[in-house]
Amino acid sequence: MEELQAKWVFDQGGFSRAVVVPTPMGAGYHLHLVKFGKQAETVVIERQRGGWRVFKTIDAAINTAGGIGFRRIEVDISAR
Repeated sequence: MEELQAKWVFDQGGFSRAVVVPTPMGAGYHLHLVKFGKQAETVVIERQRGGWRVFKTIDAAINTAGGIGFRRIEVDISAR
C-alpha cells in the first residue's frame, strides 16, 4: 500500500498501529501498518514503482508513519 492510500485508510480509522521492523536481510527497515479486526492483517508501505519501501533509518520510517497520522509508533528490533 502506498503512503497516500495509507493516509486515506488511516483517516477512515482503518489502522490500529504502526510498527517499524528490520528488513529480512538487514538492509534497512519496513513500516508495517496493522489493520483493525480479529486477524490484525498487516500491510507494508510500498514504493510508487512497486515493491516494498526500504527505509535506511528508523527515524525515516517514523517520520513517514507520523506523516500518515500515527502519534504512537512501535519499533521492533527483535529480528536483528
